[in-house]
Amino acid sequence: MRRRVYFAFVSFALSGCGGGGLSSSGNEPRMPPTDDASADVNVPSSNRPAPPERPDSAAAPEVVPETASAIDTPPEAGQAVSVDAAPASPDGLGYKDFSCSWVLGIHTTYEWFVAGFEKVVDDARWQVSGIEMAQFEWANPSSNLWNSPITSPCASNTKTPDRIVFTGVDGGSTTVGQFLPQYLSVIKIIKTRFPSVKRVDLMTLARAPGDVECKGANRSGSSWIRPGQDDAIAMMVAMFPGFVFSTPKWEVKSCSDFGLCPHISAAANAELAKTIGAYFLAN
Repeated sequence: MRRRVYFAFVSFALSGCGGGGLSSSGNEPRMPPTDDASADVNVPSSNRPAPPERPDSAAAPEVVPETASAIDTPPEAGQAVSVDAAPASPDGLGYKDFSCSWVLGIHTTYEWFVAGFEKVVDDARWQVSGIEMAQFEWANPSSNLWNSPITSPCASNTKTPDRIVFTGVDGGSTTVGQFLPQYLSVIKIIKTRFPSVKRVDLMTLARAPGDVECKGANRSGSSWIRPGQDDAIAMMVAMFPGFVFSTPKWEVKSCSDFGLCPHISAAANAELAKTIGAYFLAN
């Protein structure tokens, strides 16, 4: 397997409950391993615990656009979003139609990517920027994240990718009104900076079984995905048909797969890598 790594990642000491696997239900410089990612979501559940209040999280108004559209300017926090019709990219593009797919996210994203993902897909067609504490800073058009070093760059078109897989993480947001403007800003940045991109796949981190918080896990609030994030992703797919897609909502098999949430064990990452790889071979 080809690998060129332009920056070093500090390995994590994951304190967890044990090993396991997962199932599918569907560098800004490195900092200490504290991905504050309580952000993977599913459909609201009556027995799901309410997320804790975050005083430093400014709640944006609930935004429900009436038409499918593309933003002209990145939305500010707390600002309503208005959009215009988005030109759809051709449907039916397959794996071999993309010369360079770029995975963006936090360090947890990088962990499954290097745990065997490139052994499943074509290594020459994939690259990753999984950066510690990146969170939804990707939604900031002025962020240096967009100029960060790339791990295992594609054999060609590394700076002009034709596909982006984006893993959005935000431990402070809970509602559609908070998540949606961030996703809209990311799409606007991608369209502006990378007109070569034909498809964007939105995914979340691996979530707890049934997307129910793993009580007792280390930093358990980061073990499940908020319904508002899943709902915002679904809205993005409807707003940008043929251009934005949603991946399956992958789950770990057991809460024991988590270490310092949202990080999962090496064994669970290896299985997740196979599962995600198989999905992208078919999509």
